Amino acid sequence: MKKKSFCWAIALLAGLVACSEPAVKQIAYPVADVRSVIDREATLGLADEIAGVEYVPLKETDDDASLIDGVLDYAVTSRYIYVMPVQEPRIVLYDRQGNFVKTLVREGQGPGEFAGLVSAIQADEANDRLYLFGSHIWIYTLEGEFISQTKLDAPMAYMQKIGTDRYAAIAMPFIPFQSGSFGIGIFSEKGEMLYHKNDFYSNLLPKEKTGFTVHLAKALAPDAASLLFKAGSNDTVFRVQADSVSVACVLDLQNSDEEVVRCLDATDFSDIQGMKRSNREIFVWDIFETPSRFYFRCRYNQGFHVVSIDKKTNEVVAEKCEQPGTLEELAKTTLQHGMLGTRSYQNFPIWGRTCGNELVQIVTPAEVDYYKELGTITIPQELQDLGTDGNPVFLFYKLKE
Repeated sequence: MKKKSFCWAIALLAGLVACSEPAVKQIAYPVADVRSVIDREATLGLADEIAGVEYVPLKETDDDASLIDGVLDYAVTSRYIYVMPVQEPRIVLYDRQGNFVKTLVREGQGPGEFAGLVSAIQADEANDRLYLFGSHIWIYTLEGEFISQTKLDAPMAYMQKIGTDRYAAIAMPFIPFQSGSFGIGIFSEKGEMLYHKNDFYSNLLPKEKTGFTVHLAKALAPDAASLLFKAGSNDTVFRVQADSVSVACVLDLQNSDEEVVRCLDATDFSDIQGMKRSNREIFVWDIFETPSRFYFRCRYNQGFHVVSIDKKTNEVVAEKCEQPGTLEELAKTTLQHGMLGTRSYQNFPIWGRTCGNELVQIVTPAEVDYYKELGTITIPQELQDLGTDGNPVFLFYKLKE
């Protein structure tokens, strides 16, 4: 979890509700021997899934509202780009050409404004809805007209709409399950918990200490109909759907008992960022999926690797990321770490989020400048003259059908 997001999370820890627990559907799923491939020299096949790329810088105007200090979260449609800046509590609207439109939603107590934490945003183009998730579910039209807000019993670490009146949610960290934390669950639009799963236990740790820490990974599916979720304490990647939880795939990581405890002990704040993690451990930082493959960005051996798993053949490939500095140094250029990825398409590092038939990547001028000195990557002409300051650039990769 990013540093600022964690600060928000700690400030909002609270007791959570519990509800009935669904049975996990057992269906055919890939089992990936990640440990056996992660040290091999390889290049992923992401290029085989990409038809082309479009570069969209978020343009600056004389209006200071057009300037953003980075991207904490975002949503896209065929017409608009919605940005939640890192420091400023607002939603900023740009068109798909990168032209600044306006500040769409502001923080405050006035009509149509939001207050407090917003942990995620989401755009539903088919139904003309923009969602803000935090202590409430705020709903707007895509043009910013306020529709409704629903107060949740407790703030969520992450939440996304995955169907009609269905929202997948991940509980806040550092609340033991025995104290009421729901783990992962499905909620209605009214904030009612429909079912949950919180049996992420291990015999290595007493149940009264067990809960989520910040060592989690999640991603919305390209069709926005399910949520992928992985806890750092086990190897299973779950798919949360509107009425069920199933196993999407299993990663054979072979991590140590110490790593399992680190990712489960909700009472231990001594190593929140995992800096004491040994080089041997494989920690899944984040995820995205395409119709044919899963992609996992993993922290391992003082660096990062991207692991790719073919959904049909079970083929597993790992590629080491180019990394010009430490994570702390990279965080000074962006919280998205958009260039900490695979070079398998035009030798430019890619990492992002799938939205429909697009893979969306965000880079900042400072980040691009930081990577220029590597000499082992190719900077596209469209990114050559960004300088070191200015707004981020959105890269839209069209995925093949």
